[in-house]
Amino acid sequence: MARSSGLVLLLAAWPLAFVNLGTGSRKSWLPRRAKPEKQPHHGNVDGNFYVDHTCIDCDTCRWMAPQTFGRTARSGPGQSVVHQQPSDTQEVDRALEAMISCPTGSIRTRAPVARAKEVLDSFPLAVDVDGLPHVFHLGYHSKKSFGAASYFVAGRAGGALNVMFDSPRFSSKLASLLEEAGGIDFMVLSHKDDVADHIQWKKRFPEMRRVMHVADVRGPDAWPYIDMTEIEEQLAGQGPWSLADGLSVIHTPGHSEGSITLLAAEGFTGGEGVAFTGDHLALNGRLGRLDGFARYSEDHDLQADSMLKLADEDFLWILPGHGRRVHFASATERRQRLQKAAEEYREDPKGEGAPGALFKVLEVAPR
Repeated sequence: MARSSGLVLLLAAWPLAFVNLGTGSRKSWLPRRAKPEKQPHHGNVDGNFYVDHTCIDCDTCRWMAPQTFGRTARSGPGQSVVHQQPSDTQEVDRALEAMISCPTGSIRTRAPVARAKEVLDSFPLAVDVDGLPHVFHLGYHSKKSFGAASYFVAGRAGGALNVMFDSPRFSSKLASLLEEAGGIDFMVLSHKDDVADHIQWKKRFPEMRRVMHVADVRGPDAWPYIDMTEIEEQLAGQGPWSLADGLSVIHTPGHSEGSITLLAAEGFTGGEGVAFTGDHLALNGRLGRLDGFARYSEDHDLQADSMLKLADEDFLWILPGHGRRVHFASATERRQRLQKAAEEYREDPKGEGAPGALFKVLEVAPR
C-alpha cells in the first residue's frame, strides 16, 4: 500500500502545524518515575519503544504497526506491548504514527526519535495514495470512543464536499490542517459510542453539519455521557439518505439501533468506493474474520441482516472505527465475503470457529 506525507499531496501549501512532540502530542522520552502505571510493561522487548501500563487494549497500535506491537494474550484481558523493535525507517515511522494516534498516550520512547517531527507533520495520513487519493486517516484517536479511528474525505479536491467520519480527539493542530483543506462540511457520526469530541469540533467549525441517526442520539445523562441532542441532521427511519451526489448513508442497525454506514463513491474518494462502517463491520483482529464484534452488539441477527444489506452496494473498501481495513479486489469478492460474513456471524457470533488472532501474541503472564 502506497504511503504519503498526508494531505500535503492534495494541497499546494500547508502551514507547519506541528513543531515538536510537546505535552499535547506526547514528548515520550520524559521520565515517568512518579507514576508506576506509566512505567514500561514487563512484556515489552528491550529497546527504545515501549508500551506502559495505561494501555486500554483498543488495538490501534496493533493494526497501525503490526511489525512492532502485539498483545499479551490471545483472548481475554490483555494489553499491547512491543514484540519487536522497529528495524528500519518504515517501521519506525509506523510505530511513531501509532504513538501519535494512541488514545491514552501509552506508547513511549526512552530516547528522542529523530524522525518524530517529520512523522507528526505527515498527519492526516493518506489511506492509499493511488486507490483513495482523497481519503485520509485522521489519527488522534480518542479514549472517549475507546480508540476508534476517524477519517476525512477531502471532497473539495474534486469539486465536492469535505466530510469527517466519526470524531477524533480534538486537536487545534489537526483543526488547522483541516481548515487549510477547506474546513468540514459534514461530520457523519456512525453511532453513539464514537461521537467523542464532536462538540469541540462543532465549535471550531460552526458551519459544519453533524449527521446521526436519531435512534442513537443521547443526552449528557446517558452513555457515553456526551450531549448529542443539538446534532443538526438527525436521521429517522430506515433510509437510505443522500447527503450529496455520490455520498449516501445506509442504516445498518445491530451493533446499535442507530448505527449507520457512510458510502462515498469514486467522485468523492478520487478512486474506489468506500464504506465507512463505524463499529458495524470490520476485519476482527482477534478472530481473523470479517465480523461485527458480538460482545458489543445489541442484536446479532439484525446486525447480520445489515451486513447482507451492504453486500450489493458499490464499494471496494471497508474503513471501520475499530478493527482492520478491508480492500476487496472486485465487486464479486465483496459480495461473496459479505454474504459469508453475515452467515458466520449469525451462526457463530462469538467466533468460536474463527481462524484466530491476526496480531502477534506473546502470552505474557500478569504481575
